[in-house]
Amino acid sequence: MNIANKLTVLRIFLVFPAIFFVLCDWLPYRWFLAFCIFLAASFTDYLDGKIARKYGYITDFGKIMDPLADKMLIISMYICFVGLGISPILPVVLIVLREFLITSLRFLVSEKKNIVISANIFGKLKTLSQIIAVSAVMVSQMYIEIFGNNYVVALNLLVSTLIWLSCAFSIISGVIYLYQSKKILFSNR
Repeated sequence: MNIANKLTVLRIFLVFPAIFFVLCDWLPYRWFLAFCIFLAASFTDYLDGKIARKYGYITDFGKIMDPLADKMLIISMYICFVGLGISPILPVVLIVLREFLITSLRFLVSEKKNIVISANIFGKLKTLSQIIAVSAVMVSQMYIEIFGNNYVVALNLLVSTLIWLSCAFSIISGVIYLYQSKKILFSNR
């Protein structure tokens, strides 16, 4: 359990207070607090990867748990947003389905071929687009809390666009992962 893996575990634990603050509508500054926790959790993703590569702490645990921690963080936020009525449902459903499919495939490839497929550039773009979309939702909600419903239509359009963009990156990276997995699973190795 090296420092990079500990940061991954920390990210998993940060999911719970992030959900708490997003859902506690009676709590003042809840969006600000949720946003700070979400940013801290997102930063651990960047930091654990950087540390793992720099010091050679790349482990199978990290290769599996790091993307799983990302999925837990992002999916929980998206589901909360849908539940609160501040996110369109369809892109979130597509993202969640993609994440479950790819996670299942990741485990299948790992078990059958003893290979862990690391995230490629498209997977990293997917994660970045999701972090940006979730952050935009939280910042727009902070704005609405402070300034009221001024420009709410423009904010909702921006947020929906970013969520759909993250959905597109999710689908593209998922198709690429499916192709990579197929090649590995059906190879003679």
